Amino acid sequence: MDEFVKQPAADASSKHRFTTGNWRHGFTLVELLVVITIIGILISLLLPAVQSARESARRTQCSSNLKQLGLAVLHYTEHYGAYPPASHWRVDANGAIQDINTQNNSEFRETWVIMILPFLEQQTLYDSFDLTQSIAADVNREARGTELAVMLCPSDADANQTKYSGRPTSNQNSNHGDNWARGNYGANGAVGFQSTTAHCTAYGVTDVGCAAKLISWKDGRIRGVMGANFSCKPAHIRDGASNTFMLMELRAGVVSFDCRGVWALSGAGPSACFAHGYLGDAGGPNSRKYSSDDISACGEIQDAVGSGDELLRMGMSCYRDTGSCPNRQASPRSSHQGGVFTCFCDGSIHWIGNHVEVSTTVTHASIWDRLNLSADGFPVPADAY
Repeated sequence: MDEFVKQPAADASSKHRFTTGNWRHGFTLVELLVVITIIGILISLLLPAVQSARESARRTQCSSNLKQLGLAVLHYTEHYGAYPPASHWRVDANGAIQDINTQNNSEFRETWVIMILPFLEQQTLYDSFDLTQSIAADVNREARGTELAVMLCPSDADANQTKYSGRPTSNQNSNHGDNWARGNYGANGAVGFQSTTAHCTAYGVTDVGCAAKLISWKDGRIRGVMGANFSCKPAHIRDGASNTFMLMELRAGVVSFDCRGVWALSGAGPSACFAHGYLGDAGGPNSRKYSSDDISACGEIQDAVGSGDELLRMGMSCYRDTGSCPNRQASPRSSHQGGVFTCFCDGSIHWIGNHVEVSTTVTHASIWDRLNLSADGFPVPADAY
């Protein structure tokens, strides 16, 4: 028997089917274009949903950060009997705050963020600061450059592609030195200016408006919660802790030497909000006034981005003084669409939209002003904002 069996030959019709059949091996150009179009439409429909989900997650993280900071401030308040001041400054023999009115100051001490570090489980970082010297001193260089995750809003970091939510450099108009870490949350200082000399006369009354003076700070028409060298005790929040801002969002500066959002640097803009209501021109969240923030090196910042108009377009306008302008006025700002997150004195977190009532005259206190003022005697119900 043969080991192999000869297979029968395929019939002609079968051979014809396999060799000359009308088989298609790919897409036509029209079909390919249709598929690409459909994929493009699906991506265009899906992308906004993905971006919305990402921003929702960023907003949740930002709100959580602010909650943690608010609880740390409340623990500090429980321990020391008063809210931390927005910043500490040296005083002279007469009790006057030194250097607060000059741009080129260097004698400021700890900010509210430094003060609450032990209550943020950052005792080691707190201990690394030499608080017998200015925070601008070289001995504090490494500590002040430490990035704190809880101080960074992910929306601002994402929007700021140049990464200035990190560490700014020094500039020619400052002796603050370099290596300052950025943050996105500031204290509610006062509706008055962080100043002892500028803008003192308001409402026709002398010494009301320059909120770094104790006589001004005590006035219920401008007092916030955490001032320069001064702060409230819980009993001082006469409008109620659930009706008064304690902390709010800030945006990091738009160029390397823009000091806004620097958490270890004292002043309006870096770590606090002052004159952000009916006194001044930085009223309300995300103020769109042309010269709203009075901060150091504004002229250089404008030149770096191209113009004051460009800063206004970016939502980060500032006042270009002919001389040296100190950090005495700044508005809360965020990279979220339409408003800012705030932390009230009871630790609760609230979203305040840009549409909130804001006053443009000192003769009328708006809802926004009432929420900032701790002792004006007019609590604002939650349904008002």
